[in-house]
Amino acid sequence: MIIATAGHVDHGKTKLLHALTGINTDRLPEEQQRGLTIDLGYAFMPYHSTKSNHQQRLGFIDVPGHEKFISNMLAGVGTAHHAMLIVAGDEGMMPQSYEHLAILRLLAMDSLTVVITKSDLTSLEQQQQLKATLHQLLLQYGFTQSTIFHCSAHTNDGIDELKQHLIDLADNEQQYDNTLNFKLAIDRAFHVKGSGLVVTGTALNGHINVGDSLCLVSHNQLKKGHAQPQTVRIKSIHAQGQATESATANQRVALNISGDIDKTNLSRGDWLLQTAPTQIIKRFTVKLTVNHLIKHWQNIQIFHAATHTTGRIALLEDQQLVPGDTTIAEITLDTPLCLTEQDRLLLRDPAQKINLGSAVVIDLLPPNRGKRAPQRLEYLNQRAALHSLNDIVAFKLQHTPQSQQQLLEQHQCQTSVLNQLVAADSNIKQYGDYLCFDSYQQALQQHIIATLEQYHQQAQDTLGIGKDRLYRMTALNQPQVIFNAIISQLLNQQLLVNTRGWLHLAAHQLQLTPSELHCWTQIEQLMATNPQPWWIRDLAFEMGENEDNLRKLSYKLAQLSYIAAIVKDRYVSHQYLVKMANAVRQHTVQHQKLETAEFRDISQLGRKVAIQLLEYFDKIGFTKRKFSYRELKDQDLLQE
Repeated sequence: MIIATAGHVDHGKTKLLHALTGINTDRLPEEQQRGLTIDLGYAFMPYHSTKSNHQQRLGFIDVPGHEKFISNMLAGVGTAHHAMLIVAGDEGMMPQSYEHLAILRLLAMDSLTVVITKSDLTSLEQQQQLKATLHQLLLQYGFTQSTIFHCSAHTNDGIDELKQHLIDLADNEQQYDNTLNFKLAIDRAFHVKGSGLVVTGTALNGHINVGDSLCLVSHNQLKKGHAQPQTVRIKSIHAQGQATESATANQRVALNISGDIDKTNLSRGDWLLQTAPTQIIKRFTVKLTVNHLIKHWQNIQIFHAATHTTGRIALLEDQQLVPGDTTIAEITLDTPLCLTEQDRLLLRDPAQKINLGSAVVIDLLPPNRGKRAPQRLEYLNQRAALHSLNDIVAFKLQHTPQSQQQLLEQHQCQTSVLNQLVAADSNIKQYGDYLCFDSYQQALQQHIIATLEQYHQQAQDTLGIGKDRLYRMTALNQPQVIFNAIISQLLNQQLLVNTRGWLHLAAHQLQLTPSELHCWTQIEQLMATNPQPWWIRDLAFEMGENEDNLRKLSYKLAQLSYIAAIVKDRYVSHQYLVKMANAVRQHTVQHQKLETAEFRDISQLGRKVAIQLLEYFDKIGFTKRKFSYRELKDQDLLQE
């Protein structure tokens, strides 16, 4: 268990910890000379647990009380679940006492212990008056379960009672979710002679053993746009100040690590994770609790665990908020952070240096558009009410398929959690990396069939549609692996047919009459003899047929995919299309793109008809025009 201190400067935080642990947490020479805590300090108190009947160690993080070092203070309390607010009995609540108390409330500490120090300098009446005042103040701030102690680090008065209270608190500490992967926020890095690089921090989740490998996520690298983390190996572990073979959540941990990493590349707030993020997060959605007036698009400071950055806040439901409001907002960062859903953030005004509020991360990948749409806001408000991992994952799956890799990154959970979720619910289907509900699969299948029915009605001169284009029409921005699986299912069920690369409904089938077949044989011979695009009028002249009758037949032939209309009334044979497509494929493999002039040389066609054929390729999704050239888009089209 870890307890962070809080309170005004010179109220006796460091001396109180010395009385509890025998350790002076002011480790820097400047701190010892000035008698002022500047950076974070750490101490440990051994005790015998009556619950486990084993020796345990309680950890403390000592934070500076001076307002100039508020960033260091937030780095200390940002990784703790419990806090001690220290108030000097001879001075009472001071400016930083109030600010620190507000911070502890916004960070939603699991417990708060209030210690009135310097009791040897006050009378019993003064102590009782201050205790009554603090009781009222704590209730105003929303702390209904806090306990108040009177102590003197000078005389040791009340120290034993406080110790016992902290031991009881540690023995009754709630067990944290062991389904989450290891996650440690680095707050110090230094070299130990003979051992190498050591990093320290608070383990927020999970379990780690000597010999395990972790991913180092550096904020300096994220700022440069590098999401790829470095891998380090754990050579040895100290947890709660003692050498050990393993460490778990809610412990102070020192890790001796090896890898291609240098101390100068590390900074406070970097992370050691088992599941490294693959995306750089600069914009995300939060549930916001307001402590001070907040306006839309206001500049803010964002404090997360042991680090902080700046950014802006976009209010999605209002233009400004007053204290006590809760709402949904979106934060845009100036520099990226390594975030997990359900992380708690503290928001401050960088100019006025006041606490604006706190936020809980609920969506790390918000859409670029429609963030204020009613259905989007309804989704976010429902999501914000959920807390357990299973409930959150199930809720997400009800709305859209989820990548398992993204879920592991966004929640830092173990793979077994998702496997158990899939095994427990028969409605959840797995396709490659994606999970989705049966209802989503059925709805997409019906949408594909309905889209093809509409397409057949509108495009009566074509047999069907290419697979890539059908994906863009029915499932754009949805997982293609699920779309491919549904297409395979429809083909196996014979609801869908693949004819020479064209997908169409099984009912959309035609047959030629004997006279039409005879006419097609003539057309086929003409197009084979002179392989180029033909106008209907020229075909009718060569064959001695009525132009209108041949035009009607050409629609049917196009539906059967024997020929294709590159423009109205101008047709090419399927074999010719395949030949030209193969030539385009071969050229783009070598040159990555196709210029119009290059296609004219390949096809030996005039400029106008060459452009018509290229635009037909664009239309069916075989190629895609980019500036003055084309790129291959669906290479599976037009293959024999």
